[in-house]
Amino acid sequence: MIKIIAADMDGTLLNSKHTMSDYTYKTILEAQNKGFRFMIATGRDYPGALGALGSMSLDCDFVTGSGAEIRSDTGELLQTITMNPDCFQEIYDCCEKMGGAIRFCANGTDYLIGEPETIEERLIAESRVFLGEGTDEEIRNMELFQQMKRRVRCIRSMEEVIRQNIPVYKVFIAAADGETAERMREEMKKIPGLAVASSFYNNVELTDEKAQKGIAIQTYIESLGYKKEEVMVLGDSLNDFSMFTAGFGAAVAMANAEPVIQEAAGFITRSNDEDGAAYAIRLLMDGKLERMKKCYM
Repeated sequence: MIKIIAADMDGTLLNSKHTMSDYTYKTILEAQNKGFRFMIATGRDYPGALGALGSMSLDCDFVTGSGAEIRSDTGELLQTITMNPDCFQEIYDCCEKMGGAIRFCANGTDYLIGEPETIEERLIAESRVFLGEGTDEEIRNMELFQQMKRRVRCIRSMEEVIRQNIPVYKVFIAAADGETAERMREEMKKIPGLAVASSFYNNVELTDEKAQKGIAIQTYIESLGYKKEEVMVLGDSLNDFSMFTAGFGAAVAMANAEPVIQEAAGFITRSNDEDGAAYAIRLLMDGKLERMKKCYM
């Protein structure tokens, strides 16, 4: 019997405008009131996840940084898995060669290598990964961009990242296009000790190989006395893949999910713009989820 619901954010709980609908929010609260434990499993860091929720506060567990960090429902930091800095130079050189914008993520602060006066221009280019088309001015006025800008720090060189021993838990790379991102992912897979994924078609996300959503969820729920068969996961992108291959009780892909995620899923729900996560959760609460396999619910 499912007792825990673990859901991705972007592309799953959040719609294409990167916000959560009132309907989805109320559905989660209703599920919690009925006794289901709710978890958010996201590629964002903890401050970024809270920022995306805005006023829709949730007392829930968080797996953030694609599995690098686990927090309890009180916000207590339970686990952080940082990356081995020995691989940073190789990552940076590969990124530079292919023209990607690289960001080192470390506990609420993101580090960009370069000159301070170029930071805003680079952030606008990177924001297009999330926000799509729009003028520079339109992007500057978006809250998601403002959140990114507030947390970014400029650092002069790759050597400085290593010398300062910055505790990096994730490297985020924005590529020029999907084809370049795919070539980057293939190159990064050659570097030992890395988990390589993405949240969008034109980005690359790197963590330690032990820092993956599926591993983090299983580690945490077992520490609480649950079994993995008691977990339902929902997701859409490549950084959710480990959730779909971990053997949890139910794996629900969004209709907008990557083909590989849909292939690995046991269930497919509506899209994130159709409140697909809420739809699946309500079926679970009504006891109807188990009767539906590999069909639109």
